[in-house]
Amino acid sequence: MNSDTKIWSVITALSLAALLVLLYQEYGGDLLAKDGSDLENELLPLPSTADDPDPIASNCLDHEGLARHDHSVLHIYLNGEERSIPENVGINTEDCNQLNNNMHTVHTHDETGRLHIESNTAIDIPLGVFFDIWGVHFNETGIFDYRVNSTHEIIMTIDGITNYDFDDYLLVEGAEIIIIFQERTP
Repeated sequence: MNSDTKIWSVITALSLAALLVLLYQEYGGDLLAKDGSDLENELLPLPSTADDPDPIASNCLDHEGLARHDHSVLHIYLNGEERSIPENVGINTEDCNQLNNNMHTVHTHDETGRLHIESNTAIDIPLGVFFDIWGVHFNETGIFDYRVNSTHEIIMTIDGITNYDFDDYLLVEGAEIIIIFQERTP
């Protein structure tokens, strides 16, 4: 192989590598295999906020001696479809399963999306605590296994007003929280 061929081989290899990097950046890791599966998710698990939960998420309590007992409603829409929130999230979990202390500070009793926000002390509780208790990802980068990229966005409203606090939003009595993951609008 002569020196000109070697030089052009190196340039071609570098060009292909640069092209692959640009494609990855453009599609935000949304490259699909021929069978339609998501290559990124098959190669590496997505990082999750639930992997490093807020310490408040480990608080266990019952309904006695509460300094705080509020309710908010949470609705989640994924690409136009409402995702129900399971009943009994945060009740009788691995961490909170004692007879008198079987509930986390934020929990559900049914599938209506009504969040019960309870604490034995008057503390602020961020929305992210509920997702930590549920064991799923939520912040400005996405929700569940859905991630923000060049084609998709996440929007959160509180009582109809856009809010950018996401997992840091402090839960308050009577708030209606809507989280929408959708295709970006042009």
